[in-house]
Amino acid sequence: MAIIPDFAWAVVKTYFTQLLLWLSDQTYLTLLRRDPDHLLVKLAEHLNFTSLEAACADYHHQSGPGTTPTHAVPRLVRALLVGYLFHWSLRDLEWHIRFNLVVKWFVGYPIFAEGPDHSTLERFELWVCFKQHRTVFDEILRQIDAAFPEERCQSQVGDTYALRANAAKESLVPLVRHTCKRLLATLRKIDAPREVAVRAHLDAVALCGAKAERSEFHLTPAERTARLQTTVRAALDCARHVRAQLDVPTPLTPEQRTPVLEWLSYLDKIIADEVVLVPTDNPTAPQVTERPADHKGAYRLGSATDPEATYRVHSHNGDKTDLGYNVHVAVF
Repeated sequence: MAIIPDFAWAVVKTYFTQLLLWLSDQTYLTLLRRDPDHLLVKLAEHLNFTSLEAACADYHHQSGPGTTPTHAVPRLVRALLVGYLFHWSLRDLEWHIRFNLVVKWFVGYPIFAEGPDHSTLERFELWVCFKQHRTVFDEILRQIDAAFPEERCQSQVGDTYALRANAAKESLVPLVRHTCKRLLATLRKIDAPREVAVRAHLDAVALCGAKAERSEFHLTPAERTARLQTTVRAALDCARHVRAQLDVPTPLTPEQRTPVLEWLSYLDKIIADEVVLVPTDNPTAPQVTERPADHKGAYRLGSATDPEATYRVHSHNGDKTDLGYNVHVAVF
């Protein structure tokens, strides 16, 4: 181990803070020279944060007693931008600011600085959401438009992306029941006597469950299978009687039939995607078996609240699915 002369220690102790800052600057210079095309390096060259910093300046008191804030607004603004850019949680953002040198440099912290924790980041983000909720987006978009004026005037069509639905996921039996309720409600709105005629033929307990019915989470596998079979058979019976009512004397107009047929198609899809129907001696009472997860239909419905939302697979092995939509973006 090299021996450091006593006079050198004296110099280090005297200028310790300045030496750490100098070492941080030299390390960043070396690091950035090795990867000048890094996204954050390019953003630092082109983005002007002056207006964003000014808009958020009131986050800290500008006058009166108190010490200088530990985490200044310019650093917090850059931190939020990085988090949004890479879709990090606040805890992930905290980690990257502390240990990812390129992120730490972009945000504005020297290498040996600690950086903000997730609570500090959350407080600032909440303040921005309440006080300047459009500022970050609008200002960055304005700078992009200014930097690429020709592209701004061209039509642009983006690829699809997943958008999660604002609807609670329903398990299979509640989904079938809810869909049947909406089907009957749609028929009642269009022609109440027809809906009454349908209900006269239905087993309400089989279709909707008893009032004191046990939660499906407390059922044994055999009991779940039995409830599924009872519900699906009742749903098939409901769909059959609704179709019959569509063609009784004085048939409905095409405009009246369309919403009813739409809900019938939703119910048909749910049953086709989720279960296997095996004929029995009774043509109205097939044997019902739930399909294995890897044999269910594509774009399965997950909620009768929003039947346009479907399950979409976002991984190669199918273990990550979201209930939502595929959205196409077209800008003119």
